[in-house]
Amino acid sequence: MKTTRVRSRWPLLLAVAGLLVVTACEDDPAAPSDENETELITRITVTLTPVGGGTVQTATINDPDGMGPLPPSAPSSVLTLTPGTTYNGTVGVFDASDPNDVEDITVEVREEDDEHRFFYTVTGVTGVTVPDSSLDMDGNGAPLGVTFQVVAAEDASGSGTIRVLLSHYDDVPKGDGSTPSNETDIDVNFQLAVQ
Repeated sequence: MKTTRVRSRWPLLLAVAGLLVVTACEDDPAAPSDENETELITRITVTLTPVGGGTVQTATINDPDGMGPLPPSAPSSVLTLTPGTTYNGTVGVFDASDPNDVEDITVEVREEDDEHRFFYTVTGVTGVTVPDSSLDMDGNGAPLGVTFQVVAAEDASGSGTIRVLLSHYDDVPKGDGSTPSNETDIDVNFQLAVQ
């Protein structure tokens, strides 16, 4: 009598399945890295504090869906400056898409300071300048711009805007930080008035 041995294919199938699982868990070099993934920024604030004392000015712009800011609708969205005053400014960026869990993205900007830089441009107002657009530096000594300075001269007058631009240096190196990158995280205009 001849016996036929039937070999089970289960060990082979399990080995192939295990190999597929291990291969699927390896990093795909073509897949984009989430190390510097873009954060959702839905709220931007600018605070101006007079050097030597005075009324602190804070303005907020909301962008609930991250697709473009809503037009300012509240009086608190206007930064009112006093002639002859120097202000130390601070910018804050937040993900407030969940009002119960607001995330301060400024913390991440500071952590990745060699990949970010805020730029400020004043237009339409006479005698208001941003002589120092960065009072803070990144780890390489290049400007970061989370803190900055605004000066309203004695003869300052009128109304206009201060543009806040956050450059992200992902595709190009930041270098000395003097030039905006080709990638923009924020580009908004805050209303300014001199009284």
